[in-house]
Parts: sequence; C-alpha cells; structure tokens
Amino acid sequence: MHLSCAGSGRPTVVLESGLLHDSRDWLLIEPVVANFTRVCSYDRAGYGWSDYRSGPRDAAAISDELAALLAEGDETPPFILVGHSLGGIFVRQFALRHPRTVVGMVFVDSSHEQQLAHFPPPGNSILRSQQYFRKAFVTNELGIPRLQHACGLDAVRPELEAEAIYIECQPTRWLTALHEIEIFVSPPPMPPRGMFGDMPIEVLTRDFDLEDGPAERAAKPIWTQLQKELAALSSAGNLKVVKGASHAIHIDKPDEVVTAVRQVWNASRKSSLSSEAFEHR
Repeated sequence: MHLSCAGSGRPTVVLESGLLHDSRDWLLIEPVVANFTRVCSYDRAGYGWSDYRSGPRDAAAISDELAALLAEGDETPPFILVGHSLGGIFVRQFALRHPRTVVGMVFVDSSHEQQLAHFPPPGNSILRSQQYFRKAFVTNELGIPRLQHACGLDAVRPELEAEAIYIECQPTRWLTALHEIEIFVSPPPMPPRGMFGDMPIEVLTRDFDLEDGPAERAAKPIWTQLQKELAALSSAGNLKVVKGASHAIHIDKPDEVVTAVRQVWNASRKSSLSSEAFEHR
C-alpha cells in the first residue's frame, strides 16, 4: 500500500479519499497542510499505487488496514482524519475502532451511513453503479479506454496526465469500486448523536445552487439534514456550505478544506482529548 507523508508537527493529519479515488485527490491540500503540521495521504488497496486486495472490503476492514499502514510507516497518533465522500464513513469507523488515537475530524461532503434509505432508486441506484463498474472492469481488461484516450482526462495538474492515465486505466480500480460500493447496501451503524463528545469536527458540504438537474436540486433538504447529523456527532461540530463548490470541494475550493483542517488542528491542540492521546502514545 502506498503512503505519502510530509511536514512535521502534531497532531498528524490523515487524508482519506472517496470511491474510485486515490491520494492524487489531495495534491492541492497536502503541501499546504504540510506547512504547519505532519500530513499523510494514501491509496486504499486497489487504487492508485496500492496493490489490489481480495477479501472483505467493508468499512471495518478498510479502516483497520489504514491503522496498520500508519503503524508500519511509523506514523503515530494523535491523528486528525479528513474524509471525502465515502471516505467519511471510513474515517468515522477508524475513530470508533481506534479510540484515543483520533482528536479531530473533517468531513468533505461526506457520505452518510444511512443515505441509501433517504435516496432510494433511481436517485441513488447502487445497481446501476455496479453495472457500470462491471462494464468498466471488462473494457479496461481489454485496454479499450486506453485506446480511446478516455483515461486521465481530469488530472489535477497537466504534468501528471501520464500518471493519471496509467492509474485510471487499471482494471482492478473498477473491481475495487465494485466491492466498496456495497458498503452502502450493508453500511456500518451510524454513530449516535454526540458519540464523539467535544471532539472538534468540521463538516463541509457542497453548494446545491450549482446543480442543474431538478432531481439534484430536490435532494438538497435531505442531504443538508444528513450533513447536520454528521456535525451533531460532537458538541463541537460545525457545518458549512461551501459556496461555489461541487461535491469535489477539495478540488474546487481547496483553501476551504485547508482552513477547516487548521481549525480542527488548532482546537485539538488545546483540548483535553489531545492531552489524553499524547499520554496514550
């Protein structure tokens, strides 16, 4: 598994990507955060530069793999976890399964454990996504997208286009996504309100005014309520709508993500949670 860390300071910030994505997502975030503390990004098994892994791909297994990877890389707690989209579920599982190591969290338009119940098909068709991923796996096995120059079209920086083409044309990327999306069908329980005490939590969510389709606009009240529930996991949770940002807030408005990380970092250093985590170390 691929782990990339930079900077110095504590707590260490750990960046968790969403479905189908990898550490390249954080190229606009990681170097800025590294100016004030230690920060790590990584590729889950099957994405980016990490090998494909068979076996369970549920949130518990994935969060435990991250814990093992950090330990193997000599990255020690306390941690601040940042999760985008599906990565938000992995972040919460990490905090639940490895208590006293996490002192803050940032959710970047995070998925919600119970969102499938609120967005039934066709608004949230897991079956349609699975069919798409299966097709993409087969076509990439045959090399068709590479021949059609259909990979690497949205590289974060132009000089990374060749790397993006290689990574995005990997068949195992789609096979991994096929397994990971099943988490929405059998999700872990949503942590109860106040589960994380007074841990600093920042919740960033998209600007629905940018959505063109009526179905997407109609989803705004439900999505906003789900994001409020994420903020309510802590008495120190805050919710912010990032104007001008799509679901990819870390790409559209990276400064907003950095600001949220810094706020949590500052708050965690002052809190008793941080003191306990340092003692645990």
